[in-house]
Amino acid sequence: MISLLVSLLFAQAPIDFADYLYSTGDWSRAALEYERIGFLELTDSSWASYALLRAGEALLKADEPQRAAGLYSFGIDNLSDDRERFTYGLLRAEFAQDHFDRVNKLASSLEGTDFAYPSTLYRSFALVFSGDTASATRYLSVLDGNGLRDSTIALINTPFKHRSPFLSAGLSTILPGAGQAYCGRLGDAWQSFSVTALFGGAAIYYFFFSPDTSTGNTVKGAVTASLGGFFWLANIYGAANAALDYNDYAGRKRQEQLRNLLNRFDLEPELKRP
Repeated sequence: MISLLVSLLFAQAPIDFADYLYSTGDWSRAALEYERIGFLELTDSSWASYALLRAGEALLKADEPQRAAGLYSFGIDNLSDDRERFTYGLLRAEFAQDHFDRVNKLASSLEGTDFAYPSTLYRSFALVFSGDTASATRYLSVLDGNGLRDSTIALINTPFKHRSPFLSAGLSTILPGAGQAYCGRLGDAWQSFSVTALFGGAAIYYFFFSPDTSTGNTVKGAVTASLGGFFWLANIYGAANAALDYNDYAGRKRQEQLRNLLNRFDLEPELKRP
């Protein structure tokens, strides 16, 4: 609180307070201050660009990429001296919203500029998330080699773990629980097998081995057979779902690994005060 008061009392200009908020990680308030300054200083393009670019960075850190994209678009249209910086900022904002086709187009417009390297990295990851791993690898391969780049290429080309819902269901049709075991769900596999076997075994006993030949015994056999059939069918359905869940989890894990790799690259632009 004391440092905040000191900053307010002795700041040389409003931009100092905005920079202070940014340095303390108060992204939302910093963005508001930068926006106010940027739009007030439009006659001075250097200060307006700095403020609006900072506002965009603060909004990206505050997880408000849609607002950031609006600011970057405004800068592209109205502050031509820094159009490349605003375009790169817009690319990052679009990537944060998973607008991967838009990222690809923006990266194309930055070829041959100072932002060619980072925009190509974003383009490569956008292509991976869009399912075009071959193009992603091609773009990454033309960049200067380093450990992170090579790790990214290796991860992209690692075969994706996949479980077939049809195979999983087929296995559980033959042996209840086998499909769940194929998907790594051993607890579910044992439960499916034991419950189905319990009712199936009971039905076999009542129909073929019980010394009781009364109508009540037949009813018991019919009930246990029905329950066994129900759990057998449920086990087949559960096996197919287990494969779908496995694939969904594997896909999300791969995306998380790739995003963690992307975050290790130094892709944040350097913004210096005029």
